[in-house]
Amino acid sequence: MSHWIKFALVGSMGFGVDMTVFTSLHLAGLAPMEARGLAFLAAASTTWAGNRCFTFSDRSQGRAGGQWFRALTAALMSALPNFALFWLILRLVGEDWPGPQLALVAGIAAGTVSNYLLSSRWVFAATASPDKA
Repeated sequence: MSHWIKFALVGSMGFGVDMTVFTSLHLAGLAPMEARGLAFLAAASTTWAGNRCFTFSDRSQGRAGGQWFRALTAALMSALPNFALFWLILRLVGEDWPGPQLALVAGIAAGTVSNYLLSSRWVFAATASPDKA
């Protein structure tokens, strides 16, 4: 199975975490952008773990803490288009259901490609083994 397909599967799991945490926090009274930030952190941590254990398990992993930091950095870089589109759509459709959820889906789609590229080429970069260097 290709890395891209595995990445998409893990991303689907992260999407579920993102949507669940976001919707729960928003229904509990948090403003959409505050709920979005906390949900993003939960989803980014979830997808890092899934990508480490499943998507890129064939690559040398290194220290988990440093890799999680790189994964969070990559996710934050990919969050720029994600949050920008989320905010724009929220302004266009409003904050009543299903507006925030539609904005969330569009934002996630905007950040997926850059997140994959950063993950595959930096966070979980393939390293040459000593006997192949």
